[in-house]
Amino acid sequence: MKGMLRQNWRMLAIPALLLLGACAQLPAPSGRAQLLLPAEQRAQVLASVHRWTATGQASLRSPRGSQSFGFVWRQQATGEQLRILGPLGNTVAELRDDGAQASLLEANGRHLTASTMSVLLERVLGVALPVAELPQWLLGIPPSGQVDSFDAAGLPERARWGGWQLQYLRYEAVGGLQMPALLQASGPDALQLRIAVSNWQLGQ
Repeated sequence: MKGMLRQNWRMLAIPALLLLGACAQLPAPSGRAQLLLPAEQRAQVLASVHRWTATGQASLRSPRGSQSFGFVWRQQATGEQLRILGPLGNTVAELRDDGAQASLLEANGRHLTASTMSVLLERVLGVALPVAELPQWLLGIPPSGQVDSFDAAGLPERARWGGWQLQYLRYEAVGGLQMPALLQASGPDALQLRIAVSNWQLGQ
């Protein structure tokens, strides 16, 4: 396929999950309930968080083939950064968007710019993804009118974003918030995207 990534890439799982404002490992289940914010308050808190980092792995399938890769998405008040990782954690590509211009630094040292990060990510992966919506996808805060169903805790379970259908398969407790740990998205042209977030860092 045309993407820079090879089909057999696999990213090693990262065992830690990060707490709000600081790093911490997700504790093993102990049977003792954690104090968690209700779904409505959770959405309000996350909507006000403008600095966060999500680390994990993703798999992408299209009619052209499939590929897997690691990622680090860092959101800041002034822009965003996405690192695409190889099987050993090496950086294959680094994308940045400061709101005025997007840039791509490839592993071979080549530097490219574009008006949006979507254009550059398509160069890396070989398919078009809705980059502008990805931060809200990862946080699990779709607009209320686009949520088709909620789980027993009142968290989004199925949602619509443009031509994409999202399913939140698992949440994990991070501090007092329930954060998406596994989600699946089905898009146009038979695209299938599965994202597993292994580390969350909020407020930094």
